[in-house]
Amino acid sequence: MRTSLRFLGLSVLLVSSSFRAFAAPSALPAQAATPPLALPAFVDVVTFTVNFEDDNRKLITTTAPNVFRLDSPDESYSLIYNPQTENYTGLENRNDTYWVFSWPEVRDAVQTSKRYESHLQDLSNEGLSADVAAPPTTNAPDATQVTTSVSGSGPGDDSGYVWRPTEDKKNIAGLNTVEWTGDTVSGGHVVAWCYAAPLPKVTAAVAQLRAINEPMSLVPVRPVVPDFIFPIYDSLTKAGVTPILITWGDAQRPNRFQLDEVSTRPAKVSMFTVPKIYVKTTLVTMDGIIDQPKK
Repeated sequence: MRTSLRFLGLSVLLVSSSFRAFAAPSALPAQAATPPLALPAFVDVVTFTVNFEDDNRKLITTTAPNVFRLDSPDESYSLIYNPQTENYTGLENRNDTYWVFSWPEVRDAVQTSKRYESHLQDLSNEGLSADVAAPPTTNAPDATQVTTSVSGSGPGDDSGYVWRPTEDKKNIAGLNTVEWTGDTVSGGHVVAWCYAAPLPKVTAAVAQLRAINEPMSLVPVRPVVPDFIFPIYDSLTKAGVTPILITWGDAQRPNRFQLDEVSTRPAKVSMFTVPKIYVKTTLVTMDGIIDQPKK
């Protein structure tokens, strides 16, 4: 999957596959990620399936009040994220390595140093992008140019779509859903099958995916989900429903974001620590970013 991100005036190609080749193991012994101070007895586990531009993946999210874990079995990596400190620990499960970064430190470095801008450009020239890819086609116009509303919820929707429920119903992931269609003045179309009530566990998992999506796209160069889905969730939850399946794009090969399963499981500290046998690696995007002098 290829897509582009504009961050602080920089256009960076995001490559979601095979980034492991750009991470070199270091001689440092593995160090456990700091466990949460008060791990609850149980955690919420929500599983999604993403089909986007021929990239098909399962995402397993584990959510607790002060910690979040993402597992991508198809890419053999896991992520441990601390929402309070915005620290990231990535586990590369194919080769027993891990990497870490602090999003506030990265964000500060990008904002205050011209050297990091040059570093990103060098990565582009060296092969992360031979050219800047066009943004993914979502058929969604600029939301600032369209005034829309969700049927029954009043004004305030900024997804770029006008939403209407239909009479069609379908059981998805064990839930009874109703089809909602979204249309734009320019002819864009998206379909969302929705459960007719809030699902707090699902909403919390999607909120965490939103929080990590841009940092994961910029630093490990590994986008998690198409950011197109987030305004869709915002719009429909305002109407009191929860999207279970969202489809958009080519009618013959539509992009899909679907809820698969929701469960509650006993919490284990091992889920949020680095295994002892894992060796620390350095992400190429992190080379010199934190210790360089600010300009």
